Amino acid sequence: MAFNESYKRWHKPNTKDNARTKQGYYRIKNRDKYIGDPNLIIYRSSWEFAFCKWADASPSILRWSSEPIKIPYYDRVSKLEECKKHGLDPNNPKNWIVKNYNTDFWIEIDKGGPKPERWFIEVKPKKDYVRPQPPPANAPLKEQKRYVQQAKTFLINEAKFAAIKEWASKNNSKFYIFTEDVLKRFGILGGRFDYDREKNKYQK
Repeated sequence: MAFNESYKRWHKPNTKDNARTKQGYYRIKNRDKYIGDPNLIIYRSSWEFAFCKWADASPSILRWSSEPIKIPYYDRVSKLEECKKHGLDPNNPKNWIVKNYNTDFWIEIDKGGPKPERWFIEVKPKKDYVRPQPPPANAPLKEQKRYVQQAKTFLINEAKFAAIKEWASKNNSKFYIFTEDVLKRFGILGGRFDYDREKNKYQK
């Protein structure tokens, strides 16, 4: 499977002290497992860093890559205010914006079946893809604004995930969202994953 890494060359991680999340370049240990430029393995949060360590060390991960592809999707949210201002129909596709979505990771995983599975992975807090509940009509303005922003985030993510799911289904792959709950269940977060043991097992 061919991957495009041009996105990572232009969208470098923010390694400054004022970065909102932990970001940087992951230093790979098992080079043969990684598809792509080993100098462009980017993590944009502490959760993604933990995922890189897991993918690198776990013997169940046969191959993997970070931010491997870009998928076009329709952004129906960004021009809502403009549509409202000019009396345009926000449900008309002509008023939507086509953007690209770069999913976080791709892995080829051995689950013990007849052949390995290919997964596209998005590492995301569950609050960012669960539909937010509107506040009461008399809620403070700050709370209402927070809801509007959460709703926009949800709708954009919904469009992104629908696009990657459709693409993955056509390319013999699956798409999964790794929330904090999933990361803990896999042992990626929470200290249950023994990196040294898995690394030694893989090297044998």
